[in-house]
Amino acid sequence: MPDKPAKRPKERKQKRPAKRRLGLAGRVALIAICAAVVATLAQWIATPYMAQGEVRTQQAIAVTSGVNLLADVSTLHVRAGHWNEIKDLVDALSDGLPGGQSAVFDANWQLVAKDGSTASLPPAKSLEALVRDPKAILNAGDRVYAARAIGSPDSPMGYAVFSFAPRPALEIWMAIVMLNALVLVLALAVIAPFLIPIARQALKPVTDLERGIRKRDAKDKSKLADSSDDRLLKPLLAAVDEVHERSEAAMRRALTLAYTDPVTRLPNRLRFVSRLDAAVAGGQGLFLIICDLDRFRQINVTFGPRVADMALATVAERLRASASQLQLGGFFLGRIGADQFGIILPVAEQSIVGEFLMNAEKAISEGMTLDAQPVRVTAAFGVARAQHDATTGADLLKLAEVALKEAKGKSGARRAFFDKALLAKAHARSKLEEELREGLERGEFIAVFQPKVKLETGELVGAEALARWRRPDGAIVSPGVFIPIAEELGLIQALGKSVMRDACFAAAGWNSRGIISSVAVNVSPHQFDDPDFVNSVYQALDDSGLPPQLLELEITESAAVADADRVARIMWPLRNRGVRLAIDDFGTGHSNFAAITRLPFDVFKIDQQFVRALSTDPHAPAIVEMILAMAEALGQETVAEGVETKEQADFLLRRACTIGQGYYYSPPLPAAEFDAFVRSYRPKPADRFAA
Repeated sequence: MPDKPAKRPKERKQKRPAKRRLGLAGRVALIAICAAVVATLAQWIATPYMAQGEVRTQQAIAVTSGVNLLADVSTLHVRAGHWNEIKDLVDALSDGLPGGQSAVFDANWQLVAKDGSTASLPPAKSLEALVRDPKAILNAGDRVYAARAIGSPDSPMGYAVFSFAPRPALEIWMAIVMLNALVLVLALAVIAPFLIPIARQALKPVTDLERGIRKRDAKDKSKLADSSDDRLLKPLLAAVDEVHERSEAAMRRALTLAYTDPVTRLPNRLRFVSRLDAAVAGGQGLFLIICDLDRFRQINVTFGPRVADMALATVAERLRASASQLQLGGFFLGRIGADQFGIILPVAEQSIVGEFLMNAEKAISEGMTLDAQPVRVTAAFGVARAQHDATTGADLLKLAEVALKEAKGKSGARRAFFDKALLAKAHARSKLEEELREGLERGEFIAVFQPKVKLETGELVGAEALARWRRPDGAIVSPGVFIPIAEELGLIQALGKSVMRDACFAAAGWNSRGIISSVAVNVSPHQFDDPDFVNSVYQALDDSGLPPQLLELEITESAAVADADRVARIMWPLRNRGVRLAIDDFGTGHSNFAAITRLPFDVFKIDQQFVRALSTDPHAPAIVEMILAMAEALGQETVAEGVETKEQADFLLRRACTIGQGYYYSPPLPAAEFDAFVRSYRPKPADRFAA
């Protein structure tokens, strides 16, 4: 019982009659009626304007006819000498027109007789003008006047004046409107009942076609033009079919663009994520792999977008081929980022995934020749397992990204499977990234300076500026920790500019106190992406007043070789201004001597790993000697990093190394401590003849 009242409103709503809508025939009939009404209204509006000339003509005819009659009859009476009959004549003619007025004057324009309207007559001068022009009329107030001579116009015996008040234009217009309205209503009353049947019969083929289209199955792909033989409708239906085909083709193209990456023809991120969500939600066991290409932006900058797109397409083919080798059924590949691919492997064994990763990493790293350009690409892989690591597609993507970050930090096989320890590490890294941003804003990054010493004399010849992060609690964070993070977050440009300015101002201060000393500053490869890099160096020199020849910029060997032409374009303007350039960490990368010789370097820096290994690695001395011989052949200065013992300094001097740098002389020092070090420094010359 309690639910019955709730049902009644619903029942009443269902019984409410639906609104009747006009069919196609009714609409056509309604349009015809509206057209007739609009035409009639237009006629009503136009008639007064169009009839103005005719009305004026009829008024002129009426008043001139009246005055001519009055003048002619008056002439007969006057010639007969019957002036006494003029009064009766005037009285007889006054009622000829509405508001008529007749008047007769003698030859001196003295009024003889007047009858009819009481309106005053115009001045005699105005009437004389009318007599001179038989066709002229005078509109004065609401009346129309005409005047004629009695007798001969040359010797008039008197004058006849006739006037009347024409009906107002509004009154005439209203009469016309009322008459037209009556005719229109009568016409519609007679025609309207026949309009809808006639329209329905005339439009029957169209309405039948309309009903047929509405009942048409959505899956029916037959053409509408084939469903009608009507010679009038068939061209229309053919046009509708053509438009429909075009719209369907456009829809297919739009769907393709919406879900397909145009470069690789792979599913894009939207489609890939949809597929991943469906697979994970269905409880399917699978591995999600994210493949991230290393420094792919550099390829884009070096070779251009065309080659970069070709490289992406090649990587996609190599990933697909790696899966085909293992015959992985259900393999799904998509491009999910600018330089990232997503891979769904519906397998249960981690060993199969490991084999795929090994094959894919090897295949991607093989050289490519694209548009006659040699290109080499490497990649890192992060892996997460559905149901085991996460139960939703979104969470699985996050965890695969965590594993990818771990893989990108590796130096060997750059692939990693997610585990919980990585998540804790990722949280710690995220915290560190945020602290790094805040530290840069608070000015926690400072430049420290490590002296550079001439090996033969022990003379202090300069210093290298190194970035240090001093936390609010006094802890120092190693550059090996924060530099990669700053590069990844795009903060290295700001950090580099800060260190550059500190170094230039510090060196300018030393030289102002009589200590002629150069300063070297490391340049990250990412700083080359900053279009303002060269100007920022100029600005630091100009603001500090440091002579350009006392500034030395250090570029790593790997960055120099990766894009020698680009480095040259950036560095030559600085070199021409006097800034010295050094190649850092020489010997640690894949040296391209041809590329290096094209670059404007002044100094070779021997990496500290070779210097420290002089007493432990039998190959280290030979490597150092080779680097020194090459520098000597090119006429370039050499600096050895990581000098920690007198034996190392002596060895380097005997091999003609120019400058040493390391803890044997001093650790990196803040600017104030470096000043104190300089004042108390005592040279430590190396022994060229030491055993």
